[in-house]
Amino acid sequence: MTMINPQNLGTLGQRMRHKRLEKSWTQEQLAAQAGTNQAVIQKIENGKSLRPRKIDRIAMVLGVNPAWLMFGDEVASTLPMDARTIAEVWNKLPEPHKSRIRQEILNLAI
Repeated sequence: MTMINPQNLGTLGQRMRHKRLEKSWTQEQLAAQAGTNQAVIQKIENGKSLRPRKIDRIAMVLGVNPAWLMFGDEVASTLPMDARTIAEVWNKLPEPHKSRIRQEILNLAI
């Protein structure tokens, strides 16, 4: 059997398949653990779903960081879940709100 270096796995689907196979799970078994269905797992592994909604749950059951699973990035995964949620909402805000909120956060931190 050929050993695969997880650092060389270039896509979300490749990383997910690699971790699933490390656990000797079928797509159905991973889906059941993650609270989804086999078709969702298959789409992710085949590159048809690049931003799956259940990525945090899938990463948790695979025992990996969601940032690594999505992007191959361990560093970004150090943010707590609430900070990631805030960052996602932040990206949707128009600029006048961002400036005001940024200043308020900085004032609170001092």
